[in-house]
Amino acid sequence: MAVLNRLDINAEEESPLAYPEAVRAKSLIEIVEDSVRQGRAMLAFQPVVSSDPSHQVVFYEGLIRIPDQTGRIIPAGHFIEKVEERESGRLIDCLALDMGLRTLSRVPGLKLSVNMSARSIGYSKWMELLIRALRSDATLGERLILEITENSAMLVPELVSKFMADMQKKGISFAIDDFGSGVTS
Repeated sequence: MAVLNRLDINAEEESPLAYPEAVRAKSLIEIVEDSVRQGRAMLAFQPVVSSDPSHQVVFYEGLIRIPDQTGRIIPAGHFIEKVEERESGRLIDCLALDMGLRTLSRVPGLKLSVNMSARSIGYSKWMELLIRALRSDATLGERLILEITENSAMLVPELVSKFMADMQKKGISFAIDDFGSGVTS
């Protein structure tokens, strides 16, 4: 008879490392969620340059960075998939959008992309942040690129299409983040 422990790991069917890995993953999620609740996050600005000989910066990508309690940055690849379906994933998107919009407000010539999950389209706090910012400064939309993760966009393509059409009218550009990564080896 298989016995499930507190982490829903089937001890008889999983490898000996399954339980310690699940404990570590749960601990990481708790650390990330604690940081998000306390607003401990920042954007790292990665320049995206043109491929022509000038190599001019075309825009910057605002990448969310979440520190642990000691201040060390937790690699996003270690937690993003684990929080994608949780409310903390929506809160991370809210933090990234809010910081991105504030940066655009402070730096008038900046063009910035911000990552998001399609799940955040239906999250009222995220939408309110976006709509409020666009109402306060119509030029923000022309300088904002929303990068929707491919996997999340494929879950609700009709919703994403309508959202994109509505927001493109306000000047927002879109990109698909991690395009093709789910089918590459």
